[in-house]
Amino acid sequence: MSDIILGFCCNYTSSVDEDTLKKAGLVPDGLRIKRLPCTGKLEINTLLDAFEQGAEAVFVAGCQVDKCHNLSGSQRAAKRVGYAKKILEELGIDPARLEMFFVSRGETEPIVEAARHMSGVLSDAESIHR
Repeated sequence: MSDIILGFCCNYTSSVDEDTLKKAGLVPDGLRIKRLPCTGKLEINTLLDAFEQGAEAVFVAGCQVDKCHNLSGSQRAAKRVGYAKKILEELGIDPARLEMFFVSRGETEPIVEAARHMSGVLSDAESIHR
């Protein structure tokens, strides 16, 4: 079974279905995407709960800062990701397992790159622990 990578994506950034990306072999099989009306609505406890519920890595894909549909949603999300990374570190979880990415509207490639990046973080962590 592959590692679960959970992506919280702004509805405006992610236009392609995760199953389509998996079938094309573009993303890891363990990728799960949750679409949000705005990443600015994402709370710190939701990010931390994702790890508690089995995600090995989590990323947030929000709008480009200067092009956010909800004006400052991506900025709020980035701050919350930063706070959650500090909490993860305090809990002994590698904060690199949580990242924020800024994506232009409707672009698929940055979501693919984010999923691959997070998969690489997990691979690097596995090789260190061997």
